[in-house]
Amino acid sequence: MTSINPPSATQPSTTGSQIPTTPLPPATILGYPRIGADRELKRAVESYWKGATDLAALRRSARSLREATRSHLRELGLTGPSAVPADFAYYDQVLQVTTAFGALPTR
Repeated sequence: MTSINPPSATQPSTTGSQIPTTPLPPATILGYPRIGADRELKRAVESYWKGATDLAALRRSARSLREATRSHLRELGLTGPSAVPADFAYYDQVLQVTTAFGALPTR
C-alpha cells in the first residue's frame, strides 16, 4: 500500500477528484518610465531647483504625471490593487531607497 502524505501549507489540497489549482497572481509591470514621455518630471525638478517654479508647481507636475501613468496602465488592463507599481521618486530612486533604509555611507 502506498503512503500518501497530507498536504502541507505550501501544497494545494485536493478533495475527491478535483485537480488542485492555484490562482495566478495579478499582473504588474516593473520599471515603467517615471519621468514621462518627454522627461516632464526631470524638467519640473530642474525648474524647481533653479527657482523658476515653486514646490506646489513641482508637486502638481509630479501628481499629473503619476495620474497619467496610472491611467495608461489601467487602459492596458493592469487594474488590480498591486498591479500599478508604487516606485515614484522625484529624482534618484536608488538614493531614495538607500535613505529609507538608512544605508548612506559616511563621508
